[in-house]
Amino acid sequence: MEARTFLHSIMPTRNMVDHFVDSERTARSKPIDLGGTMCNNALSIFDAELGWVLTDGVRSDGIDGSWTFYGYQPDGARRGVNFPDRPSRIHTYGNSYTHCDQVSDGETWQEYLAAHLQEPIKNYGVGGYSVYQAYRRMLRVEAVSPAEYIILNIWDDDHFRNLDAWRSIRARRQGRFTLPHLRVDVDAGTCSEMDNPCQTTDEVYKLCDPEWVWHTFKEDPILHGIIAKDTTEPALDPAGSSTQHANAGTDARVYQLYTEAALFATKHVVSLTEGFVQEHNKKLMLILSYSRKGIAAALRGEPRFDQNFLDWLQRKDYPIVDIRDAFGDDFARSRLEIDEYLNSYYNGHHSPAGNYFFAWALKDRLCDWLNPAPLPYR
Repeated sequence: MEARTFLHSIMPTRNMVDHFVDSERTARSKPIDLGGTMCNNALSIFDAELGWVLTDGVRSDGIDGSWTFYGYQPDGARRGVNFPDRPSRIHTYGNSYTHCDQVSDGETWQEYLAAHLQEPIKNYGVGGYSVYQAYRRMLRVEAVSPAEYIILNIWDDDHFRNLDAWRSIRARRQGRFTLPHLRVDVDAGTCSEMDNPCQTTDEVYKLCDPEWVWHTFKEDPILHGIIAKDTTEPALDPAGSSTQHANAGTDARVYQLYTEAALFATKHVVSLTEGFVQEHNKKLMLILSYSRKGIAAALRGEPRFDQNFLDWLQRKDYPIVDIRDAFGDDFARSRLEIDEYLNSYYNGHHSPAGNYFFAWALKDRLCDWLNPAPLPYR
């Protein structure tokens, strides 16, 4: 009964689904008047395979309370400011730390790099994506508009998102939707790819049907993990501090199993990505990015929750950038306390300064990776 009640509490309203599945309705929702110019509030819209994609708009989530402006090219990439009409040999995939939420189009780390390297870098990041969603988007994009160089950016929570069939379960709130995901058996060493549970708009509306929701998600492992924990806690978000959710008893065991499964899932996706780039004669770079909590934990010298994944990556022969190392080197030269130091780089997501720092942390690795080298370095 507790599981059923919980599932019913997170069901979306029909109005929420209306806006999610109807792109025209979404574009008209919550218009914002900026000096007499009406702008759309940027929202996600339904995509049968990937779960959701993004639409043009503005948000009131920028640095110093500013508006942020989001635009997208016909292929779904974020609008490029530098060299938008030139083909790009570099495509980037990931979640909101790739998309660069909370900054305008020209303030992403891709655009800072593009301006410096004098060539475009395409941004296919989407807020809320798991590593698996990013991989599936890569397959879609590369089939139509291939690039030689692929950057996969993995944020700390993306490991856990791999296991979400319906994001509202882990978020413990209405208004989140279903997505392609992975089902993992760590002991058996198996990882099964699962399509989005809602493949049509009619199926998205079934999220408003209590019996369909119960029948579809009653065996969901994330639901079982939620119920096993104290349901008064915030949503499962173990990234950021290895001890954050390591409470005594059941909570500690749930955290341990959940983390093992999440990292196992990411290893599977990275292996799939490796196979894809090898088959198509592409080159791969992996970036590990982190929330403010994750960076703060690293600066305090806490054990890394993803150490098992880091150990696994040591055997790889392609570039891997752990952004915690760049922050650690920079912080060692600072006299600020950790929170004050990070204020410049984070505004929820990376601030414009944070994206510039991120770009500069990648710059040398990119120049060594690309052949021929970017124009300024030839």
